[in-house]
Amino acid sequence: MPKKPLISVVLPVFNGENYIEAALTSIMNQDFKDIEILVINDGSVDQTGAILERLAGLDKRIRVLTKGNGGLVSALNWGLAEAKADVIARMDADDISYPSRLSKQWQVLKERPEIGLVFSQMNKIDTRGRSIGEITNTKLSAEDVAEALSKGDCLPHHPTVMARKMDMLDVGGYREAFKGAEDLDLWYRMSKRTKLIGLSEILLDYRLHDGQVTQVSVVRQRFSRDLVALIAKEVDAGRRDPSEGWIDAPDYAWTVDTPQLCDAPADMLMLFSLYKLIDQILTDKNISDLSTEDISFVLKGLNEKPFFCSAKLRQVLAHHLVQEAKQRGLRILRMNAMLFALKNNPSRALRKKFKPF
Repeated sequence: MPKKPLISVVLPVFNGENYIEAALTSIMNQDFKDIEILVINDGSVDQTGAILERLAGLDKRIRVLTKGNGGLVSALNWGLAEAKADVIARMDADDISYPSRLSKQWQVLKERPEIGLVFSQMNKIDTRGRSIGEITNTKLSAEDVAEALSKGDCLPHHPTVMARKMDMLDVGGYREAFKGAEDLDLWYRMSKRTKLIGLSEILLDYRLHDGQVTQVSVVRQRFSRDLVALIAKEVDAGRRDPSEGWIDAPDYAWTVDTPQLCDAPADMLMLFSLYKLIDQILTDKNISDLSTEDISFVLKGLNEKPFFCSAKLRQVLAHHLVQEAKQRGLRILRMNAMLFALKNNPSRALRKKFKPF
């Protein structure tokens, strides 16, 4: 029988013709050779398939799995199920791994059996592969990583992660219910059974480009991250996980009468109520249809609740509220929204003249 590889690299891709060859080449050229490269083609309709077929002909370690477009979570879980190695290295279709990335992370897992996951720092690059001068510098210890995860801060950078397959599977793998923050959800659950640590070294170039996110995906990502933090609060206090039994991504319209939230804590119900309104505001679904009470509720949530920790998202929301209050002639509400925007980011508020951006 063929020898089992030591590392399975799991790389999902959807319409990645612009960068997939560079990403795969960076893995093919690793100084650690005993690997398989699982590429999950998630229903691409561009030239991705042809590129993968050509590269697979050049390197027999590449195995292409092709499926209809089902999203990142299903692609990742298929990769996990098909992986032959006991160790999984994640890779994205638009990033560049440094030649020694796999060998350095493998050495950590080999020498320290108590470690279940190791990640590295990243250098951010533009569409042409040029550094933009931003390098991640996160905390590294298992204690710091676990604490950050429980607060909704996803310290392990997903495309830099190497982890033990059994630890990933034993906690249930990636979950569709936390789409947009499926990595944060998985890392938090893993932190309850093993140690997750970081390396101070930069081992990957992380590419920034326009095709990565939409406003809809940003809202879903922030919602899922806030949801994980609330669930962590319950679990860490020894109470039941309110998301038990959830399969699909929650609908923002869920209420206390929805079966999935019948026993949910008050702050989780608040989260759903707020994000239903936030989604309507940020995705231009007729903000004018919202009641004045709804708009006031969002502003109150911005001021009082530890949700939407993205400063930019909070600022965009505030600017929308300023303009809507202006349209309705709600002077006090408009002034309060302006004060929030100024407090949150005065230079951006003045530069944008309190208009959405």
